[in-house]
Amino acid sequence: MRDDDSIMLSVSPEYARSILAGVKGVELRRRAPRISPGTRAWLYSTLPVGEVVAILTIDQVVEAPLTELWHRYGAHTAVTREVFSSYFAGLTHGAALVIRDVQALKTPVSLREIRESEAFQPPQFYRRVRAGAAAARLTMSELHPKMRLAVG
Repeated sequence: MRDDDSIMLSVSPEYARSILAGVKGVELRRRAPRISPGTRAWLYSTLPVGEVVAILTIDQVVEAPLTELWHRYGAHTAVTREVFSSYFAGLTHGAALVIRDVQALKTPVSLREIRESEAFQPPQFYRRVRAGAAAARLTMSELHPKMRLAVG
């Protein structure tokens, strides 16, 4: 992945709110994305919200046995052990995406706005966002000057 690339990370509205509130610092995935530490991610809150709501950094991607993932990161996932076990049912290993530098957008970017600028389908897992792509320009205020980060 190039240094100027980012990803769009899809999460349910409940978990997006937890990330924005600082309660959830680790996003769980059944398989690890192929990204480098320090990768920028646009946080997409899935429908019914359907908006990019924040920019964050993926500090680490840790692939490990499920017992180790829960022991190391369970308290930072905003899920119960039961939900964790259900999510990883049938697997022996999983991935933890350790999140840092969460910056909420003052004006989230709707799925409609992104689709007006390019053919876009929200990712099921994650999607690379190339520098200069419409999704990146929208979130960086090049097409929508009203949008600014809530912090800074």
